[in-house]
Amino acid sequence: MTKINQDETGVTVEYVDSNSPDGAVRTARADWCVCNIPLSVLTQIDINVSKPLKQAMASVPYDTSYKVGLEFKRRFWEEDEWIYGGITYTDLPITQIAYPSQNMFSDGSGVLLGAYGFGATSYKFNALTPQERINVALAYGKHIHPQYPEEFVTGTSVVWHRIPWTLGCYGIWNESRSEQYYDTLCQIDNRIVLALSLIHISEPTRRTPI
Repeated sequence: MTKINQDETGVTVEYVDSNSPDGAVRTARADWCVCNIPLSVLTQIDINVSKPLKQAMASVPYDTSYKVGLEFKRRFWEEDEWIYGGITYTDLPITQIAYPSQNMFSDGSGVLLGAYGFGATSYKFNALTPQERINVALAYGKHIHPQYPEEFVTGTSVVWHRIPWTLGCYGIWNESRSEQYYDTLCQIDNRIVLALSLIHISEPTRRTPI
């Protein structure tokens, strides 16, 4: 997506065709546009909306988050420790370990959410390579589950702040920002409306997931 232009009769969107060998720019036209592009990305796209909406879009910062998934040879948390689903919370940098609630009592390999954190905790993880994030999750996780080194098979990791089509995990809301901009973001701007979902975490903070 490179441009969103609205007029009195409809909305025209310009986009790069990823299936075209030369990366051709194409257009699509419709009466209305329901846009679910995260604000962290949308503010960098050429879009002709009202000044109040542009100001509101630019006023919502996005926080960071990371996850690490770890595959093990067997479901040792069930076999050895009788853990079936749920979460282990920890003050280690990995923040938490989550156990799968599906395929319980089954044989063979299993996958744990080996690390999941937000905000300042995720900054160091953002600076690591995917393999380094896996290594760190293993190094800390073995203090909770000593079976890690022997049972580990492979892993994967993601940090939302470095994904180019999201550039963050969720919008950061406080009472002042919400009062000033949230209603504006929810209103139809001529022929464009933003698709935002809001979950209430705790006062005075709100997060807009993407």
